[in-house]
Amino acid sequence: MEIDGREMDVQEVLKQLKDILSSKRACFLAIDVLVSTVSDAKKITGFASMSGCTAEIDIKDNYCIIHVRGIPCCT
Repeated sequence: MEIDGREMDVQEVLKQLKDILSSKRACFLAIDVLVSTVSDAKKITGFASMSGCTAEIDIKDNYCIIHVRGIPCCT
């Protein structure tokens, strides 16, 4: 699954991620989230970690990919 948030506000990306994590609680998830700044990537990584998932950031030329993996326990 992928969320392309490069043209969105980080709050909208977080809302979409929260909705997915809430609806798939107790299921293993693999979501790639694309954002345009490292600052946004860190916010999303923190949120994913608080939800019980792991998150790793890959920095590309002009955007970041956050690989969110795991079983969300809460949102």
